Amino acid sequence: MSTNDDTDAETGTEAQPAYEEDRLQTTRRNAAKFFAALGGAAAVGTFAVSGLYGLNESALSGGPDYNYKTLYTQGTRLVDGEGNPIAVDAIEEGSGKSMTVFPEKEGGGALQVPVANTLLVRFTEDDYQEPTMLEGTAQGYAAYSAVCTHAGCTVSSRTGPNNQNFLCPCHQSVFNPLQGAKVVGGPAPRPLPQLPVGVTEEGDQLIIATGPFEAHIGAE
Repeated sequence: MSTNDDTDAETGTEAQPAYEEDRLQTTRRNAAKFFAALGGAAAVGTFAVSGLYGLNESALSGGPDYNYKTLYTQGTRLVDGEGNPIAVDAIEEGSGKSMTVFPEKEGGGALQVPVANTLLVRFTEDDYQEPTMLEGTAQGYAAYSAVCTHAGCTVSSRTGPNNQNFLCPCHQSVFNPLQGAKVVGGPAPRPLPQLPVGVTEEGDQLIIATGPFEAHIGAE
């Protein structure tokens, strides 16, 4: 599976009404999957994740558009652009490499709307420092919104020592993923929101969201 390098920048953070039905189906399915899995866990202990958050009400709620609370809910699988679930060995631990991923849609496939673009990166657990939401990392993985907080462009490049930092090609904002994607250069006013992730401990060990994004996506 390839990692994400330079790609064309995209703009826009607002979903269109045509996506509403997809979003409602996605949140309902994710809630159903999570409750089913949780029920199995209570019975036979077959489901667990690392860094599990409390269940968020957004898993059951509707709304007029995609936003940071509804794009991912607890138990949403992260998938690549072709809809393939991301296994724990997708990126070598400690490599610092990253890839663009998306929330899984109802019935499978990737929810590919600009606001859903997500950067999944893997260092080692010990590499991360505050203000990273440390309990939202798992086995060296961390995930952040790929929508720049300056003007809503897609953060699609890497820069800095060993290409450690994320770079937005539109206005050269730079974010450090080892410190909560805080801004270390350029005009962006705030960090990229972090998505808490975990790893299922059964089967293929897949990367899932353990809650929604921590903050508003894109420019405010």
